[in-house]
Amino acid sequence: MPIAAATHTSDVFWFLPLLGLLLIGVVMFRWNRRSKATTNRLLEEVERELATVQSQILLVTTSAVPGGRTVRTLGYVEALSDTEAASDWEYRLAEKQALLGLARQGLGIGANAIVGVRKSNAHYDQAGSKWRVARVTYAGTAVVVNQRLQSTEWAAS
Repeated sequence: MPIAAATHTSDVFWFLPLLGLLLIGVVMFRWNRRSKATTNRLLEEVERELATVQSQILLVTTSAVPGGRTVRTLGYVEALSDTEAASDWEYRLAEKQALLGLARQGLGIGANAIVGVRKSNAHYDQAGSKWRVARVTYAGTAVVVNQRLQSTEWAAS
């Protein structure tokens, strides 16, 4: 009997595993909410900046600007998102970051339009994790377009 008495645990500690799981759940929930709030704040900033930049450069998926004439081709431009997206809201942020980067690159080399804009995704497993993450890339050809449109605010000479 002395062996049984030595290995018997107190009934007071039966709730510790349950308490540990509850604490982990609360921490994960709070981290997820904080991460989403931070991402949404960054997304709003990137969207404001993108709206400003898009007033200076036209981004189109076609090979030419409708109603415009390509005066000069400046070259291939490509931008990769800063965010490694593991959730829907992070993916939206990654898309906007890559698009903003593409527009900035085009403006940086003197373009007023980027034609043939296309998006691609790179998915990979994050080291030491079971989660898949994604990076977004936008690419296109930077051009100078002579366009005269009466119905739009965007016009470049």
